[in-house]
Amino acid sequence: MLKTEKLIELSALGLCACLVACSDEGVTRAPSRAAPPQVAGAGASLSGAAQAGGSTAGGSSLAGPSNGGTNPGGGPATGSGAGGAPSSGSAGLPAASGDGAQAGTGAAGNTTGGAPQGGAAGAPAGNGGAGLIEDTPTHDHCIDGEYLDTRDASLATPSAPDKFTASNGDVDLPLPKAVLDWMDERVWKQSHDAWHNIRRCRGGGLPGGGEMGGSTDVCSHTELVPAHQECADADDGYAFLIMHRHMMIALRQAFPQHADLFDGFPKFPFNQTDVPEAWRSRFGTGWTQQILDVANTLESIETHLDQFATEGDLGKYIQCGTMTNGASSIHGALHFKWVVNESPNSLGKQPVNIGNYMFWRLHGWIDRIWERYRVAKGLTTDEPKLVAALLDQCREMHQLGRVIDPNLVQDNTGPLPVEHGYFHETVRPILEKTCAGCHSESSPEARMSLGGHISSADVIKGLVNVQTFDGGQFLRVVPGHPEQSWLYLKASATAGDAGCMGSTCNTQSMPPGATPDKRLSANELSLLAQWITDGAAAPTP
Repeated sequence: MLKTEKLIELSALGLCACLVACSDEGVTRAPSRAAPPQVAGAGASLSGAAQAGGSTAGGSSLAGPSNGGTNPGGGPATGSGAGGAPSSGSAGLPAASGDGAQAGTGAAGNTTGGAPQGGAAGAPAGNGGAGLIEDTPTHDHCIDGEYLDTRDASLATPSAPDKFTASNGDVDLPLPKAVLDWMDERVWKQSHDAWHNIRRCRGGGLPGGGEMGGSTDVCSHTELVPAHQECADADDGYAFLIMHRHMMIALRQAFPQHADLFDGFPKFPFNQTDVPEAWRSRFGTGWTQQILDVANTLESIETHLDQFATEGDLGKYIQCGTMTNGASSIHGALHFKWVVNESPNSLGKQPVNIGNYMFWRLHGWIDRIWERYRVAKGLTTDEPKLVAALLDQCREMHQLGRVIDPNLVQDNTGPLPVEHGYFHETVRPILEKTCAGCHSESSPEARMSLGGHISSADVIKGLVNVQTFDGGQFLRVVPGHPEQSWLYLKASATAGDAGCMGSTCNTQSMPPGATPDKRLSANELSLLAQWITDGAAAPTP
């Protein structure tokens, strides 16, 4: 039996649980990958070993190799499942009510909260980020699941992210170092960055690209460029949902004792108290009415099924909003809300943001909404389309990792030149404060850098008389004419009335979904306009 056939068969048996030694050509099976990766949150029971007849240690469901040997990752395997197979609970569904996760029930026992449980023990030793970890002849991570990582047992219990404090006192919450190391060993940050950028090679709806300091110029690999580009159609919206679910499943298989690190908000964070305390000071006045309307639609998705003909239409709506009429996407608004520019895992910087705890909180919430849509539509987790799509996205992300050489990633730690002038001293600080979180030097949104580790001269080179990627006929900055400059029109929320023509008119105001207290003030807009009116001069040495 082929591995792909085995994957579909296992999925059909019950929400991706394989609790006995499912041996085919000598392969020890871990949980397959079709189930939505939801857990109830901190304190949820994550072990299915008791129902499977296996033993647990420290609350984990950890299976030893089938031959009873030791873990080549550096320590003995703990516990055993039937026949030495991975002890695995069932993967449960998110709560249909949208305000919590429900218990999931599988073919052999159930778990509270229902996260996909850890794969086989005996994981290969980490390579410290030296390159992409490849599969072995007897283990395909896209089909057999990720190995349970031995570092899972060393993480704090209850689960907790790390803490980063910026020079201005803002606090960010990166994932624990062990998880970040796991990602680096698999070139995940660069692969995730490349996954998005390769969908912008043909003028996707939210353009960005490797040539602007991303992990690599992925667009040169034309054989890998998808036909469905970012925000172009429902097919891309579906890929957006699938790829992030694939990553959540993999992380929960590798770190089952701390799977709640990758759990989503149980509901949209309408209030300041809905987010961790470290982020509450940046909540500001909340959300725009447009974002609140979108959130309320999604939180009552069962009564709005007719608004989204397919899962892909739902994914496109979440990721892209309705950009042609100026409406911000809820995905973009959630990312922007908690940006800490100095953070090495800043939520606004695509090359590194999967290392941020909030990334998984917001994408986990999106996944909950998606699964509620699927349940309401009568779709099941053993659906062949879903199983095949998860496999395809795992394969694509791994293939992108293969073409990325981490040693070629741009080094952004060198000193910047000394610069002076109106832009550098007056305008740039405004852009750094409000815009650089998403428009940094690395893989910036819209391929437009407005701050970060980049000289002011290079920022201006990317602005003055440069064609926009999402502004139709407009240039980014037209010297002498702020009313014709897309940068000013977007910042001043007047792009929607500017007469943009063409299929690439994203007229949503910037920052995306920002309330007035988070936008450029009237005085800041006047300073930006003055620089443009005076000729948009470059800085002087």
